[in-house]
Amino acid sequence: MGSLQLEDFAAGWIGGAASVIVGHPLDTVKTRLQAGVGYGNTLSCIRMVYRRESVFGFFKGMSFPLASIAVYNSVVFGVFSNTQRFLSQHRCREPEASPPRTLSDLLLASMVAGVVSVGLGGPVDLIKIRLQMQTQPFQDGGEHRVTVFPGPHLCM
Repeated sequence: MGSLQLEDFAAGWIGGAASVIVGHPLDTVKTRLQAGVGYGNTLSCIRMVYRRESVFGFFKGMSFPLASIAVYNSVVFGVFSNTQRFLSQHRCREPEASPPRTLSDLLLASMVAGVVSVGLGGPVDLIKIRLQMQTQPFQDGGEHRVTVFPGPHLCM
């Protein structure tokens, strides 16, 4: 049983990391367009981000979600499976028998996992969006660089 949980954790981290790496550039464009900073349309936004910040501008704010995805996925999947197991065992009351899963167990376990997901995902998303919106370059020895780390205004 312990081995299965470790495999689920690893699979959740790999799947979550892949989704962040693939989806983050489009999420950055979406976030910039939603902010209404004069990008016009999607293609205009893509061109402007690339021109001003190079390809790295599309990956702003990705480090935090990438680092937190392992914890996030393991907690959400753990809450889901443990809630579902608890409900099945509580309903069955036979410890040796493998309790059947019902649709109501699945629905309730999904709802509990969803509440936990929102509680964990909200702060992560807030930090990610603030990092994605950092567009002001600073000068360091004549070079233009763009900050990608949270500043003091992100402390909660």
